[in-house]
Amino acid sequence: MGRLIAKILAWLAILLGLALLIQPTAAQWWTSTRNAKTAAQFAARAEAQPTAPAAEETTAEPPEPERAYPELYAAMQDYNAEIYAGGQSGLTDPFAYEEAPLDLAAYGYDDDVLAVLWIPRLNLELPVYLGASRENLAKGAALLGQTSMPLGGENTNTVIAAHRGYYGAEMLRNVQQIQVGDKIQLTTPWETLIYRVSELKIIDPSDINAVLIQPGRDLLTLSTCHPYTRNSQRYLVIAEHDTAAADTTKEEDLQESAATWDETPRQVTVEDAGGSSIAEVAPQALTPLPGEGSAESEGSAISNTMIWLENNALWAGLVVIAAAVGIMVIWKKHRED
Repeated sequence: MGRLIAKILAWLAILLGLALLIQPTAAQWWTSTRNAKTAAQFAARAEAQPTAPAAEETTAEPPEPERAYPELYAAMQDYNAEIYAGGQSGLTDPFAYEEAPLDLAAYGYDDDVLAVLWIPRLNLELPVYLGASRENLAKGAALLGQTSMPLGGENTNTVIAAHRGYYGAEMLRNVQQIQVGDKIQLTTPWETLIYRVSELKIIDPSDINAVLIQPGRDLLTLSTCHPYTRNSQRYLVIAEHDTAAADTTKEEDLQESAATWDETPRQVTVEDAGGSSIAEVAPQALTPLPGEGSAESEGSAISNTMIWLENNALWAGLVVIAAAVGIMVIWKKHRED
């Protein structure tokens, strides 16, 4: 009976160890699948919204298209005008501002996803939630309160934050791969807005000026932690609305990204108390998987094995414990034999 128990414990230890080893990949697959499903549901919902009836042939100007959720759209327009006029006085932190400035449900919008973010360079699609709360950032990207609603237009800067990786999910882990000129797409219930990256910045978390609305400009800003796993700064991707952009498929976007890939270090503006400078950030992909070369963050090489351990220290420890238990059980059984 003792030998049977020992054998069972040994196999359980081995199975547990294997399960823990594949945890990062499984977590990333689960999050990617969930985000893809959420984005697909959002797209289907947007397509189902009413559109204006076809206009009859006439010399008169065509009627303005019927807009989905007109009250919500108007409230967002008013909000954008209000925060610009007030100098965004309520904005206190470019990453951690959690409050949702509008109650979407009050306008008949019963979904918590306000938009879908598509970044071809990263082959990444994320749902965008309103308010950078801990819960929203765990699910995808989040639009910061006291920044512009995603409507586009002059005197706007829509600031969207996301984690630099989260429990095995990629999120904006590889933000350093984004380069000037890249396309970033934001799909809302009303339209698809296309932006082109114009600048890359590294700032202190308390630097509010970097994410303020810039008069006369129509901007989208992505914000995430930097350096990877250290999180002492914020990495910003600033993009300008490309109103002349043509509609393209995801496959075409990915082909464009592949054709324009630049493997040279990114020239990133660093703004801190000491002033402004230029830093070179290597664009090599970061990965939570061990043994796949090295990654560079803010000029210092970090092995991918270390990155994996920092993201999965608990799991790695459990694997070691499980392996030790298995070895001890097998050794005990061998002695008994």
